[in-house]
Amino acid sequence: MNNKKIKLIIFDLDGVLMDAKEIHYETLNRALAKVGEQYVINREEHLRFYDGLPTLTKLNKLYYEKGLLHKFHNDIYMDKQAFTSDVIKEVITEDVRLKGVLKQLKNDGYIIYVASNSIRETVKLGLYKTGLIEYVDYYMSNNDVTNSKPHPEIYLKCMI
Repeated sequence: MNNKKIKLIIFDLDGVLMDAKEIHYETLNRALAKVGEQYVINREEHLRFYDGLPTLTKLNKLYYEKGLLHKFHNDIYMDKQAFTSDVIKEVITEDVRLKGVLKQLKNDGYIIYVASNSIRETVKLGLYKTGLIEYVDYYMSNNDVTNSKPHPEIYLKCMI
């Protein structure tokens, strides 16, 4: 281990290690459109109110803001996750530059964690597709916490 005070570096996945913010936006809207076009989130709404939130939180907001009935939430959630996996498999590729950065950090003795609001399967798939999984000591998803980001729970659990 290195002699520096910093021992652990925690990365976010979406927008940091993998450019998937647009994937999440598009795949949720694909799933919402299956129920009704009136539930689709436009770009401005997304940036102001939904960006970075877990899917279930977005669906609950849509219940209050657009009347999206709870009976549709599970199907939308499942469709969105399936669409997201398919798109990640198709478009995400190995990131040689980031691999070099993480490899150097590991060589310097840092512990590397990933903390993401994505579900566990998406985090794992994203890390494999980018080629970064071999440099990550541990990853946490929104499945591992009660309170999603920006709440600090996931970071505190990583530090523990």
